[in-house]
Amino acid sequence: MGPGQRAPEGVIRYRLGDAEATRRARWAAVVRAVSSLAPIALAIILLHRLGWAPTLAFWAVVAVLVALVATRAAVGYSSTRRKLRSLVVTVSDDDIHVENLRDGYSVARARVARIVEVDGSLGGLRVESLPDARSGVVFEAHVPCGGPGYTDVRGRLESWTTVERRGRRGPAMRVAMGAAVVAAIFFVPFLLEDFVARSKLVAAALVAGMWVVTRVVLRGR
Repeated sequence: MGPGQRAPEGVIRYRLGDAEATRRARWAAVVRAVSSLAPIALAIILLHRLGWAPTLAFWAVVAVLVALVATRAAVGYSSTRRKLRSLVVTVSDDDIHVENLRDGYSVARARVARIVEVDGSLGGLRVESLPDARSGVVFEAHVPCGGPGYTDVRGRLESWTTVERRGRRGPAMRVAMGAAVVAAIFFVPFLLEDFVARSKLVAAALVAGMWVVTRVVLRGR
């Protein structure tokens, strides 16, 4: 089905639109950039609290890392925006078909295992298939929210099976994340001050450990 063509009777054709595709791509790039830079910022704060004077070489490395993150965010924004602008989701009585610049794939209604709706402005619907009989691969069709006709797509898919709701973060997770940030910024430096008097190697290992933990937590956002 090419651009400008009308969908057959009973078939829902869904697109995001340029404005929404641009907005989603922009926020996705910002989230990825912040997730990459936050552990670096935390490590710098911890090292500063320990009284370690950063050298010119250290700041040069930080500048390179920031430049790499910025470049990656810009490239990711352009790529994501093109992909979202070209995205076309077609839902019939028998299957859901997703098509973009790179490829196209379908999930048959009879093969749908579950449908999950993720809340939030960057959320949407995820249609998961039953595992393939030979390879065991589970195929997924993603329908980002925000475009006109999203409620129609959701209504059609809901007639297939129950749509499960999942928040991007539950209240308990948000509280835990807030507590972790407070501990990292205010309490960990005091803990490190006790270790640095005994061993700078141990203190450096703890800083590195905090960096890794922050990266893992943010990656699971």
